Amino acid sequence: MRSFAAITLVFLTSLLAGYWFTVTDASDARSIVESTFSGFEFVKNMEHYELFLFIFMNNTLKSFMAMVLGIGFGIIPVIFVVLNGAIIGVVVGVVGTEFGAYRTAMMLIPHGVLEIPAVLLSCAYGLELGMLAWKRYRGEDIDLNQTLLTYIKKFARVPLPMLFVAALIETYITPLVAGM
Repeated sequence: MRSFAAITLVFLTSLLAGYWFTVTDASDARSIVESTFSGFEFVKNMEHYELFLFIFMNNTLKSFMAMVLGIGFGIIPVIFVVLNGAIIGVVVGVVGTEFGAYRTAMMLIPHGVLEIPAVLLSCAYGLELGMLAWKRYRGEDIDLNQTLLTYIKKFARVPLPMLFVAALIETYITPLVAGM
């Protein structure tokens, strides 16, 4: 699927840009990470099941909305991927400096192997919706309501279960392997 490849390329490019920003301006990068994480202080007081539900619902809602809002010519999913890639790149740069490469990898890889592809796939679906909306705008006979329903079903079959398992891993396994 070309849209998945395109979204993945955008993600990797923004990830590298975020990391490069950290290398070139470590103090500003640290400020970005601190302000990003300060908004999530409340999760420290959550029970494990509450944390799982928060992670699952947050990732699901954002991925789903990025997909659905892709109907606006694919702009929102691309912006979503750029912002998330850049933020992850900055976080990896800052956290990697503090905790080392191995521990940083252990903080991301266990759940990230499912979460990141699920988010990228959702955004690829959104990009496809946007391309179809563009074709309809240009006069092609495309039923956007039916197409949207098809993509919602695709979301429920693939990214949604991936996000569920990723949230379980992030809640229960990542802290163990990362020594948190």
